[in-house]
Amino acid sequence: MKKIFTFFAAMTAVVALNAQTVDYAIDGFVDEEQQQITELNLGMNDDLNPAFVLTNNGPDVPANTDSIMFDITIEGQLLGSSYIMGSQLQTFTAGASAAISGQEPLFTAQEMTDYGIEGTFNFCYEVRIVGAATDPVSTNNQACITITRGTVGVNDVVAGEVNIYPNPANDVINVENAENAQISVFDINGRMITTIESASANQTIDASNFAKGMYIVRIANGNNVITKKVSVVR
Repeated sequence: MKKIFTFFAAMTAVVALNAQTVDYAIDGFVDEEQQQITELNLGMNDDLNPAFVLTNNGPDVPANTDSIMFDITIEGQLLGSSYIMGSQLQTFTAGASAAISGQEPLFTAQEMTDYGIEGTFNFCYEVRIVGAATDPVSTNNQACITITRGTVGVNDVVAGEVNIYPNPANDVINVENAENAQISVFDINGRMITTIESASANQTIDASNFAKGMYIVRIANGNNVITKKVSVVR
């Protein structure tokens, strides 16, 4: 599996030379709001395509003929690689950072189901240079994130019936059709903000003290577990 990455940000141009020295670092993962995260929750119908931050510590950029490879591992098992061509990195000057994500999902929901990827697992990227350029520092080449993907027996019909509104929310989040379920709300860093052990059919969650940002609402009822995203605005 080899897939292409794309930058979320643009930088100014610079001319590349051969046999460059480039210290690339992966500085963790970010969410859709460009906030750093250490955990990620996926529903059984969600594709896997986490965004990470790549930093060029310099002093150079790679040559046009070089490539930057990103090895993908889950629970220590190498599952494939993605790449950026050196010709695409000529604007990625020393000191630059950018959030990067695949042009297509690394794994679709169906692929993860076929491979048996579910539950909680450790997902890592490791950067390496292919070509004449050298990377003298290897201790900053890898970053990992804990991903939770549903559970065995998730009922997707239930996921379609549960309704969370308004989205974006302000002071109150409403959850419909989750009677007797456990409802937990996590911030984008994976910290639990609040939990309700046995929800009513029309449960309300007080969000008046929530900080502005993205939250994950996890609804668990026996073996049925679903997650949905909701934004809180002020």
